[in-house]
Amino acid sequence: MSKRMKQLMAKELVDGFEGSDSCVVVGLGRMDVLAVTELRNRLRDEGLKLRVLKNRVALHALKDFGWDGMDDLLDGPSALAFGGENGALAASKLLVDWHKKLPDTISIRGGVMDGRVLDEGNVRQLATIPDKPTLYSMIASGVAAPVTQIAVLVSEMVSGVARAVGALAEKSEGGA
Repeated sequence: MSKRMKQLMAKELVDGFEGSDSCVVVGLGRMDVLAVTELRNRLRDEGLKLRVLKNRVALHALKDFGWDGMDDLLDGPSALAFGGENGALAASKLLVDWHKKLPDTISIRGGVMDGRVLDEGNVRQLATIPDKPTLYSMIASGVAAPVTQIAVLVSEMVSGVARAVGALAEKSEGGA
């Protein structure tokens, strides 16, 4: 492949990184065309891209974009998953799940997030973090629980007063 072609591929990859703050690097194992297509489609559904490139081209593009220190991650057949609103978080969840189901097809190598290089363990930890909607619902239920308890207590107090007034009214009607 000519030097000019490699430069164009690296520039295209750098342009694809725009708007992304992270990526996950996976090693490619024995994947047939159908498996790669399915993986790409699942990533695309999350707003992510999967790019398979020569390691030197990918390394050059990563450095041009400002993601240094990923030399060790790009060893052998590799692919980069990047993009989307949740970037590495969404990619890590999907790729770790994929690896659990089909361990021979990919291996999690690491990635980069907010300029920090991640190893395999970091990417696997990212996969355990809930996504934004789940976190929002957890916060909402945490805030709503005390309010609900207060409403129940006030309701019980009002019911208790109503029962006491009702008992007094019966007692006074019965005694009159």
